[in-house]
Amino acid sequence: MTEPRLHRWRRRARTIPSMLVATAVALFLAPVAIPVLAVADLVRLRTSVPSVRVYLFALQYLVNDSVEILAAGPYWVLAGFGTRLRSPASIQRHRRLQQWSLDLLEQRAVQLLGLRVDLSPEDHAALAGERGSGPVIVISRHVSLFDASLPGIVTHRAGYVSRGIIMAELLADPGFDLLYGRLGSVFVPRDDGTTARQAIARMVTGATDNTAYILFPEGRLFRPEQLERSIDRLASSDPDRAKRLGGLSSALPPRPGGLLTLLEALSAADVVVLDHRGLDHHQGLADLLRSAPVREPITVTARRIPRAEIPSDPAAQTRWLDDVWLALDRDVSSSESIQLNRPVS
Repeated sequence: MTEPRLHRWRRRARTIPSMLVATAVALFLAPVAIPVLAVADLVRLRTSVPSVRVYLFALQYLVNDSVEILAAGPYWVLAGFGTRLRSPASIQRHRRLQQWSLDLLEQRAVQLLGLRVDLSPEDHAALAGERGSGPVIVISRHVSLFDASLPGIVTHRAGYVSRGIIMAELLADPGFDLLYGRLGSVFVPRDDGTTARQAIARMVTGATDNTAYILFPEGRLFRPEQLERSIDRLASSDPDRAKRLGGLSSALPPRPGGLLTLLEALSAADVVVLDHRGLDHHQGLADLLRSAPVREPITVTARRIPRAEIPSDPAAQTRWLDDVWLALDRDVSSSESIQLNRPVS
């Protein structure tokens, strides 16, 4: 998203000190907060002390974000006071920092919250594709705060570097703002399609064979109450799509604008559809405060759709995306039905 420089610096003048202070306070309070939370858990007979686990994970997130902030200044100086931020050396520095942060958070998610990501060899192969096959577009459903990182984690395992289409609200996180923006991701307004499409079209500059472009077509977290509102809103603008997507139960209607822009800009890119099981009932920290560590792994599946199977006409591409999303929704509903009907051993 194009943003006036003065506006950007005013925002960062608020968000950066706020994040650094929050990290310092959380570290300072930890020796007191952790025993208090442990006692509160044990009183409630939560012997796995989920509150302590969530506090420690949140603390790790704050520390990571603060490290990213503190590194951003020296990296800016090393890049010729910001004049060479897109140079290979600068990109490599920022990429190493990003990967360190993602790897450490993934480790803590496994150790503290039980959020282990499983990707089968077959799904890994589908995501990786043929060597040198070009950049790829990765789309995923969005049901939890924690699945926002899943595409980045699994695409890295498959040998890609990622660029994401991120909602502008996350500019409030200065680590995201500084690090991901410099690595080619874009922050787009939620309800300004023209501005968003312009930013997405620009983000493909410098695309290489190992770049993965990640987006969540729903545009927001799935919530049952949000589904009805989304269908009603769609009915006023596109009754045919609203009727076609009216049977959705576990996913929101996809917004086609971002994907269609990428399909036009990356004329040979395949599309990989990611899905996952294990996070639908752990949508935020409040859920994990009751249940951490999670016992079941997060199972990720990947289906690669060759570009030759994707229509070239934008209207047909929208219908194709709707069909993909309806199939994904049926798979989710079927999986939930199996879980509910599974006999208790």
